[in-house]
Amino acid sequence: MNLNQECIMLKSELKKFSQQVILDKADEFDKAGTFPIDHIKQLADMGILGALVPEKYDGAGLDLIGFVVSLEEMSKVCASTATVVATHNAFFVYPILKYGDEDQKKKYLPGAATGAIVGGFACVETNDAGATKAGDAYLITGTDPLVFNAASQGPFTGFFPVKDGDCTLLACVVDEDAKIARKETSAVLGLRSAGIRQVVFNDLTLSASSILGSLQNGHAVLNATRDCAAICLAAILVGIAQGALDEAIKYARERIQFDQPIINFGMVREKIALMAIHIEASRQLVYDAALLYDAGKKLQPAASKAKYLAGQTAIEVTTQAIQIFGGYGYMKDYPVERYFRDAQVVNVIGGTPAMQKELIAKETIG
Repeated sequence: MNLNQECIMLKSELKKFSQQVILDKADEFDKAGTFPIDHIKQLADMGILGALVPEKYDGAGLDLIGFVVSLEEMSKVCASTATVVATHNAFFVYPILKYGDEDQKKKYLPGAATGAIVGGFACVETNDAGATKAGDAYLITGTDPLVFNAASQGPFTGFFPVKDGDCTLLACVVDEDAKIARKETSAVLGLRSAGIRQVVFNDLTLSASSILGSLQNGHAVLNATRDCAAICLAAILVGIAQGALDEAIKYARERIQFDQPIINFGMVREKIALMAIHIEASRQLVYDAALLYDAGKKLQPAASKAKYLAGQTAIEVTTQAIQIFGGYGYMKDYPVERYFRDAQVVNVIGGTPAMQKELIAKETIG
Protein backbone atom coordinates (compact mmCIF):
# COMPACT_ATOMS: atom_id res chain seq x y z
CA MET A 1 0.00 0.00 0.00
CA ASN A 2 1.33 3.41 -0.96
CA LEU A 3 0.99 5.86 1.94
CA ASN A 4 0.34 9.53 1.21
CA GLN A 5 2.99 12.14 1.89
CA GLU A 6 1.53 13.09 5.29
CA CYS A 7 1.71 9.47 6.48
CA ILE A 8 5.26 9.11 5.21
CA MET A 9 6.30 12.25 7.11
CA LEU A 10 4.55 11.06 10.28
CA LYS A 11 6.17 7.65 9.99
CA SER A 12 9.61 9.24 9.63
CA GLU A 13 9.05 11.68 12.50
CA LEU A 14 7.78 9.03 14.91
CA LYS A 15 10.51 6.59 13.95
CA LYS A 16 13.11 9.23 14.73
CA PHE A 17 11.47 10.14 18.05
CA SER A 18 11.07 6.50 19.06
CA GLN A 19 14.67 5.61 18.28
CA GLN A 20 16.24 8.74 19.74
CA VAL A 21 14.02 9.38 22.77
CA ILE A 22 11.83 6.41 23.76
CA LEU A 23 14.30 3.58 23.11
CA ASP A 24 16.78 4.70 25.75
CA LYS A 25 14.20 4.35 28.56
CA ALA A 26 11.91 1.57 27.32
CA ASP A 27 13.47 -1.32 29.23
CA GLU A 28 14.13 0.77 32.34
CA PHE A 29 10.52 1.96 32.48
CA ASP A 30 9.23 -1.57 31.89
CA LYS A 31 11.24 -3.03 34.75
CA ALA A 32 10.25 -0.25 37.16
CA GLY A 33 6.65 0.09 35.95
CA THR A 34 7.26 3.81 35.35
CA PHE A 35 4.57 5.80 33.56
CA PRO A 36 6.37 7.65 30.69
CA ILE A 37 4.90 11.08 31.43
CA ASP A 38 7.83 13.04 29.97
CA HIS A 39 7.57 11.15 26.68
CA ILE A 40 3.81 11.72 26.63
CA LYS A 41 4.30 15.46 27.10
CA GLN A 42 6.74 15.51 24.20
CA LEU A 43 4.25 13.57 22.04
CA ALA A 44 1.60 16.12 23.03
CA ASP A 45 3.88 18.91 21.79
CA MET A 46 4.26 16.99 18.52
CA GLY A 47 0.47 16.77 18.17
CA ILE A 48 0.34 12.98 18.43
CA LEU A 49 -1.43 12.87 21.79
CA GLY A 50 -4.27 14.89 20.27
CA ALA A 51 -4.20 12.96 17.01
CA LEU A 52 -7.95 12.27 16.77
CA VAL A 53 -9.04 15.57 18.36
CA PRO A 54 -10.40 17.93 15.66
CA GLU A 55 -8.60 21.21 15.03
CA LYS A 56 -11.58 23.19 16.37
CA TYR A 57 -10.74 21.73 19.79
CA ASP A 58 -6.99 22.43 19.38
CA GLY A 59 -6.17 18.93 18.17
CA ALA A 60 -4.19 17.65 15.20
CA GLY A 61 -7.26 16.23 13.43
CA LEU A 62 -5.28 13.38 11.86
CA ASP A 63 -6.80 10.74 9.65
CA LEU A 64 -6.82 7.35 11.35
CA ILE A 65 -4.36 5.97 8.78
CA GLY A 66 -1.82 8.57 9.91
CA PHE A 67 -2.44 7.73 13.53
CA VAL A 68 -2.02 3.96 13.11
CA VAL A 69 1.24 4.49 11.23
CA SER A 70 2.44 6.56 14.19
CA LEU A 71 1.36 3.89 16.70
CA GLU A 72 3.13 1.20 14.70
CA GLU A 73 6.43 3.11 14.79
CA MET A 74 6.21 3.71 18.55
CA SER A 75 5.34 0.07 19.21
CA LYS A 76 8.46 -1.16 17.44
CA VAL A 77 10.31 0.36 20.39
CA CYS A 78 7.83 0.55 23.29
CA ALA A 79 4.30 -0.82 23.18
CA SER A 80 3.50 0.72 26.56
CA THR A 81 4.01 4.27 25.28
CA ALA A 82 1.98 3.51 22.17
CA THR A 83 -0.81 2.02 24.29
CA VAL A 84 -0.96 5.16 26.45
CA VAL A 85 -1.45 7.26 23.31
CA ALA A 86 -3.91 4.80 21.75
CA THR A 87 -5.98 4.57 24.94
CA HIS A 88 -6.11 8.34 25.22
CA ASN A 89 -7.35 8.73 21.63
CA ALA A 90 -9.43 5.63 20.92
CA PHE A 91 -10.93 4.83 24.31
CA PHE A 92 -11.23 8.37 25.70
CA VAL A 93 -11.32 11.00 22.94
CA TYR A 94 -13.27 8.98 20.37
CA PRO A 95 -16.44 8.20 22.41
CA ILE A 96 -16.59 11.80 23.65
CA LEU A 97 -16.16 13.10 20.11
CA LYS A 98 -18.79 10.73 18.67
CA TYR A 99 -21.36 10.62 21.48
CA GLY A 100 -20.60 13.50 23.83
CA ASP A 101 -22.60 16.72 23.86
CA GLU A 102 -20.97 20.07 23.15
CA ASP A 103 -20.40 20.82 26.83
CA GLN A 104 -18.54 17.52 27.25
CA LYS A 105 -16.46 18.14 24.13
CA LYS A 106 -15.46 21.62 25.32
CA LYS A 107 -14.68 20.29 28.78
CA TYR A 108 -12.39 17.43 27.78
CA LEU A 109 -11.14 17.68 24.19
CA PRO A 110 -8.96 20.83 24.33
CA GLY A 111 -7.12 19.49 27.39
CA ALA A 112 -6.82 16.08 25.75
CA ALA A 113 -5.30 17.70 22.66
CA THR A 114 -2.61 19.62 24.53
CA GLY A 115 -1.75 16.98 27.11
CA ALA A 116 -3.22 18.94 30.00
CA ILE A 117 -5.12 15.73 30.69
CA VAL A 118 -4.31 12.15 29.69
CA GLY A 119 -7.55 10.22 29.37
CA GLY A 120 -7.94 6.60 30.36
CA PHE A 121 -10.25 3.62 30.05
CA ALA A 122 -11.69 1.17 32.56
CA CYS A 123 -11.33 -2.23 30.91
CA VAL A 124 -14.78 -3.74 30.41
CA GLU A 125 -13.62 -7.36 30.47
CA THR A 126 -12.26 -7.06 34.02
CA ASN A 127 -14.77 -4.59 35.44
CA ASP A 128 -16.54 -5.84 38.58
CA ALA A 129 -18.15 -2.46 39.27
CA GLY A 130 -21.83 -1.75 38.66
CA ALA A 131 -24.23 1.18 38.61
CA THR A 132 -27.40 1.66 40.61
CA LYS A 133 -29.92 4.42 39.98
CA ALA A 134 -30.25 6.94 42.83
CA GLY A 135 -32.76 9.66 41.96
CA ASP A 136 -31.45 11.57 38.94
CA ALA A 137 -27.94 10.18 39.41
CA TYR A 138 -26.19 6.81 39.44
CA LEU A 139 -23.98 5.26 42.12
CA ILE A 140 -20.94 3.26 41.00
CA THR A 141 -19.65 0.59 43.34
CA GLY A 142 -17.02 -2.10 42.85
CA THR A 143 -13.51 -2.60 41.50
CA ASP A 144 -11.77 -2.61 38.14
CA PRO A 145 -8.20 -3.96 38.37
CA LEU A 146 -7.25 -2.78 34.87
CA VAL A 147 -7.82 0.91 34.27
CA PHE A 148 -5.48 2.07 31.53
CA ASN A 149 -3.69 5.42 31.97
CA ALA A 150 -4.97 5.63 35.55
CA ALA A 151 -1.45 6.59 36.64
CA SER A 152 -1.87 9.91 34.82
CA GLN A 153 -4.50 10.91 37.41
CA GLY A 154 -6.74 12.06 34.58
CA PRO A 155 -10.38 11.35 33.68
CA PHE A 156 -11.35 8.06 32.07
CA THR A 157 -14.26 6.46 30.26
CA GLY A 158 -16.15 3.63 31.89
CA PHE A 159 -18.93 1.24 30.93
CA PHE A 160 -20.89 -0.07 33.89
CA PRO A 161 -23.75 -2.59 33.93
CA VAL A 162 -26.82 -1.11 35.61
CA LYS A 163 -28.32 -3.21 38.38
CA ASP A 164 -31.52 -1.21 38.74
CA GLY A 165 -32.32 1.70 36.46
CA ASP A 166 -33.49 2.98 33.10
CA CYS A 167 -30.80 1.24 31.03
CA THR A 168 -28.62 -1.89 31.01
CA LEU A 169 -25.18 -0.34 30.40
CA LEU A 170 -24.01 3.09 31.49
CA ALA A 171 -21.41 4.81 29.26
CA CYS A 172 -19.79 7.68 31.11
CA VAL A 173 -16.73 9.76 31.91
CA VAL A 174 -15.25 9.59 35.41
CA ASP A 175 -13.59 12.92 36.22
CA GLU A 176 -10.06 13.21 37.53
CA ASP A 177 -11.28 14.66 40.82
CA ALA A 178 -13.78 11.85 41.43
CA LYS A 179 -13.63 10.25 44.87
CA ILE A 180 -12.10 6.94 43.86
CA ALA A 181 -9.05 4.97 44.99
CA ARG A 182 -6.33 4.37 42.39
CA LYS A 183 -4.03 1.60 43.58
CA GLU A 184 -0.72 0.35 42.26
CA THR A 185 -0.80 -3.08 40.67
CA SER A 186 2.15 -5.41 40.11
CA ALA A 187 0.10 -8.20 38.59
CA VAL A 188 0.35 -7.10 34.95
CA LEU A 189 2.33 -9.42 32.69
CA GLY A 190 3.06 -6.85 29.99
CA LEU A 191 2.57 -3.15 29.27
CA ARG A 192 4.13 -2.53 32.66
CA SER A 193 4.76 1.16 31.96
CA ALA A 194 1.32 1.87 30.46
CA GLY A 195 0.00 3.35 33.69
CA ILE A 196 -2.41 0.50 34.49
CA ARG A 197 -3.89 0.81 37.97
CA GLN A 198 -6.64 -0.77 40.03
CA VAL A 199 -9.55 1.59 40.71
CA VAL A 200 -12.01 1.10 43.55
CA PHE A 201 -15.43 2.75 43.35
CA ASN A 202 -17.28 3.26 46.63
CA ASP A 203 -20.71 4.72 45.87
CA LEU A 204 -19.28 7.21 43.38
CA THR A 205 -22.09 9.56 42.30
CA LEU A 206 -22.35 10.21 38.56
CA SER A 207 -24.71 12.94 37.39
CA ALA A 208 -26.36 13.19 33.98
CA SER A 209 -23.54 15.47 32.79
CA SER A 210 -21.11 12.52 33.03
CA ILE A 211 -23.15 10.21 30.78
CA LEU A 212 -22.16 9.84 27.12
CA GLY A 213 -25.15 10.02 24.79
CA SER A 214 -28.55 8.88 25.94
CA LEU A 215 -29.11 6.39 28.73
CA GLN A 216 -30.26 3.77 26.24
CA ASN A 217 -27.20 3.83 23.95
CA GLY A 218 -24.51 2.52 26.30
CA HIS A 219 -23.98 -0.60 24.20
CA ALA A 220 -23.76 1.45 20.99
CA VAL A 221 -21.09 3.67 22.54
CA LEU A 222 -19.11 0.63 23.69
CA ASN A 223 -19.34 -1.17 20.35
CA ALA A 224 -18.29 1.88 18.34
CA THR A 225 -15.42 2.57 20.74
CA ARG A 226 -14.24 -1.03 20.50
CA ASP A 227 -14.19 -0.87 16.69
CA CYS A 228 -12.04 2.25 16.65
CA ALA A 229 -9.79 0.89 19.40
CA ALA A 230 -9.43 -2.48 17.67
CA ILE A 231 -7.76 -0.80 14.69
CA CYS A 232 -5.40 1.18 16.92
CA LEU A 233 -4.51 -1.85 19.04
CA ALA A 234 -3.97 -3.91 15.90
CA ALA A 235 -1.45 -1.30 14.72
CA ILE A 236 0.37 -1.67 18.04
CA LEU A 237 0.45 -5.44 17.62
CA VAL A 238 1.92 -5.06 14.14
CA GLY A 239 4.57 -2.75 15.57
CA ILE A 240 5.41 -5.24 18.33
CA ALA A 241 5.77 -8.03 15.78
CA GLN A 242 7.94 -5.92 13.49
CA GLY A 243 10.14 -4.85 16.38
CA ALA A 244 10.61 -8.48 17.42
CA LEU A 245 11.46 -9.51 13.85
CA ASP A 246 14.00 -6.68 13.51
CA GLU A 247 15.70 -7.73 16.75
CA ALA A 248 15.72 -11.40 15.70
CA ILE A 249 17.36 -10.56 12.36
CA LYS A 250 19.97 -8.38 14.08
CA TYR A 251 20.78 -11.13 16.57
CA ALA A 252 20.89 -13.86 13.92
CA ARG A 253 23.44 -11.85 11.95
CA GLU A 254 25.67 -11.47 15.02
CA ARG A 255 25.31 -14.92 16.59
CA ILE A 256 28.02 -17.28 15.37
CA GLN A 257 27.70 -21.06 15.50
CA PHE A 258 29.71 -23.60 13.55
CA ASP A 259 31.90 -20.76 12.22
CA GLN A 260 29.04 -18.84 10.61
CA PRO A 261 26.16 -16.54 11.59
CA ILE A 262 22.98 -18.44 12.34
CA ILE A 263 21.11 -16.30 9.81
CA ASN A 264 22.64 -18.61 7.20
CA PHE A 265 20.84 -21.64 8.67
CA GLY A 266 17.81 -22.83 6.73
CA MET A 267 15.58 -23.22 9.80
CA VAL A 268 16.27 -19.66 10.93
CA ARG A 269 15.66 -18.27 7.46
CA GLU A 270 12.36 -20.14 7.22
CA LYS A 271 11.24 -18.64 10.54
CA ILE A 272 12.14 -15.14 9.37
CA ALA A 273 10.31 -15.59 6.07
CA LEU A 274 7.09 -16.73 7.74
CA MET A 275 7.30 -13.96 10.32
CA ALA A 276 7.65 -11.36 7.55
CA ILE A 277 4.68 -12.78 5.61
CA HIS A 278 2.34 -12.73 8.60
CA ILE A 279 3.39 -9.21 9.61
CA GLU A 280 2.76 -7.82 6.15
CA ALA A 281 -0.64 -9.52 5.92
CA SER A 282 -1.61 -8.08 9.29
CA ARG A 283 -0.36 -4.62 8.35
CA GLN A 284 -2.50 -4.60 5.20
CA LEU A 285 -5.63 -5.48 7.19
CA VAL A 286 -4.89 -2.70 9.69
CA TYR A 287 -4.33 -0.10 6.98
CA ASP A 288 -7.46 -1.21 5.10
CA ALA A 289 -9.57 -0.89 8.26
CA ALA A 290 -8.12 2.56 8.98
CA LEU A 291 -8.98 3.72 5.46
CA LEU A 292 -12.55 2.47 5.92
CA TYR A 293 -12.77 4.59 9.08
CA ASP A 294 -11.44 7.64 7.25
CA ALA A 295 -13.96 7.09 4.45
CA GLY A 296 -16.81 6.98 6.97
CA LYS A 297 -17.69 3.40 6.07
CA LYS A 298 -18.77 0.49 8.24
CA LEU A 299 -15.88 -0.88 10.31
CA GLN A 300 -17.17 -4.36 11.04
CA PRO A 301 -15.83 -6.91 10.29
CA ALA A 302 -12.65 -5.15 9.07
CA ALA A 303 -11.71 -3.90 12.55
CA SER A 304 -12.15 -7.34 14.10
CA LYS A 305 -10.22 -9.07 11.31
CA ALA A 306 -7.33 -6.65 11.76
CA LYS A 307 -7.24 -7.03 15.54
CA TYR A 308 -7.54 -10.81 15.46
CA LEU A 309 -4.88 -11.48 12.82
CA ALA A 310 -2.48 -8.87 14.22
CA GLY A 311 -2.86 -10.41 17.68
CA GLN A 312 -2.17 -13.94 16.48
CA THR A 313 0.75 -12.67 14.42
CA ALA A 314 2.32 -10.74 17.30
CA ILE A 315 2.13 -13.74 19.62
CA GLU A 316 3.56 -16.13 17.02
CA VAL A 317 6.30 -13.75 15.85
CA THR A 318 7.46 -12.89 19.36
CA THR A 319 7.51 -16.58 20.23
CA GLN A 320 9.61 -17.37 17.16
CA ALA A 321 11.91 -14.43 17.92
CA ILE A 322 12.61 -15.94 21.34
CA GLN A 323 13.37 -19.27 19.63
CA ILE A 324 15.91 -17.56 17.38
CA PHE A 325 17.56 -15.97 20.41
CA GLY A 326 17.59 -19.31 22.20
CA GLY A 327 18.19 -19.06 25.95
CA TYR A 328 19.01 -15.35 25.64
CA GLY A 329 15.46 -14.73 24.47
CA TYR A 330 14.16 -15.34 27.97
CA MET A 331 16.52 -12.81 29.54
CA LYS A 332 15.62 -9.18 30.23
CA ASP A 333 18.93 -8.11 28.69
CA TYR A 334 17.21 -8.44 25.32
CA PRO A 335 13.90 -6.81 24.35
CA VAL A 336 12.19 -9.81 22.74
CA GLU A 337 10.88 -11.12 26.07
CA ARG A 338 9.26 -7.69 26.64
CA TYR A 339 7.73 -7.81 23.17
CA PHE A 340 6.33 -11.26 23.98
CA ARG A 341 4.75 -10.07 27.25
CA ASP A 342 3.33 -6.92 25.71
CA ALA A 343 1.78 -8.87 22.84
CA GLN A 344 -0.09 -11.11 25.26
CA VAL A 345 -1.79 -8.13 26.93
CA VAL A 346 -2.60 -6.06 23.85
CA ASN A 347 -4.08 -9.17 22.24
CA VAL A 348 -6.89 -9.36 24.81
CA ILE A 349 -7.74 -5.72 25.63
CA GLY A 350 -10.56 -4.07 23.75
CA GLY A 351 -12.03 -7.47 22.88
CA THR A 352 -10.54 -10.96 23.21
CA PRO A 353 -9.66 -13.09 20.15
CA ALA A 354 -12.78 -15.22 20.77
CA MET A 355 -14.93 -12.08 20.77
CA GLN A 356 -13.33 -10.86 17.53
CA LYS A 357 -14.00 -14.21 15.85
CA GLU A 358 -17.64 -14.12 16.92
CA LEU A 359 -18.05 -10.62 15.46
CA ILE A 360 -16.43 -11.76 12.22
CA ALA A 361 -18.69 -14.82 12.08
CA LYS A 362 -21.85 -12.75 12.62
CA GLU A 363 -20.94 -10.36 9.80
CA THR A 364 -19.85 -13.17 7.48
CA ILE A 365 -22.84 -15.44 8.02
CA GLY A 366 -25.35 -12.61 8.07
